[in-house]
Amino acid sequence: MKKPDFTRELLILALLLVPMAYLAIIWNHLPAVLSNDGNVAGSPEMGTKSDFLLLMIFLFFTNALIYFLFRYIPRADEAQIRPSAIEMEHKEYYRIRFLIHSYQAVFTCIIIFLVSQGKSFVMERWAFIGVGLLIVGIGAYLRKLKPNNYVGVRTPWTLQSTEVWTETHQMASRLWISAGVVIIVAGFFLSLITGVFIIFFVAIVLAALPYIYSFRLYNKDKG
Repeated sequence: MKKPDFTRELLILALLLVPMAYLAIIWNHLPAVLSNDGNVAGSPEMGTKSDFLLLMIFLFFTNALIYFLFRYIPRADEAQIRPSAIEMEHKEYYRIRFLIHSYQAVFTCIIIFLVSQGKSFVMERWAFIGVGLLIVGIGAYLRKLKPNNYVGVRTPWTLQSTEVWTETHQMASRLWISAGVVIIVAGFFLSLITGVFIIFFVAIVLAALPYIYSFRLYNKDKG
């Protein structure tokens, strides 16, 4: 198996940590009471720094979860794969991870900047919209993804069968896009705490269902 590129891994980890470092730098300059257009029910509401910190921790752990999903899901034995193919897949693996974490870093830093400038908006709503859009984007990407050893739903069964790979990724694409849309819509109605619990539940479903589906599909094909 091709070893991780530690320089690129460090760059991705830096993107993961940049928003929290930015928040730490300007923390003492944030107002004690944050301006807010209103809660998700539309009622006037003022947030606190503690509320904002909870939101940032939520975004950080969402980004960290995506990091671990891409970094540690198993890969196939590469002994029989052409070196040129391995190198191409390796580059695509880091390209998609870099794009995802760049999006999250920029989006989170924009929210921090707006809060630091006293801009009035419903913070949790925009956080859910940002996460939802990311999940929808990953779902759309999965639909067109060809079999490889680095990116996608890399279970032992998808990596052994092109047909299982294709059907699993079509199912996963629909699942991720649907989940992303649900999170976006939920951002207009749910409180921060409720939304955090729902997104963690959705994350478990997004990881578990394609795994189970590929297992059942592979064994069904085997009779």
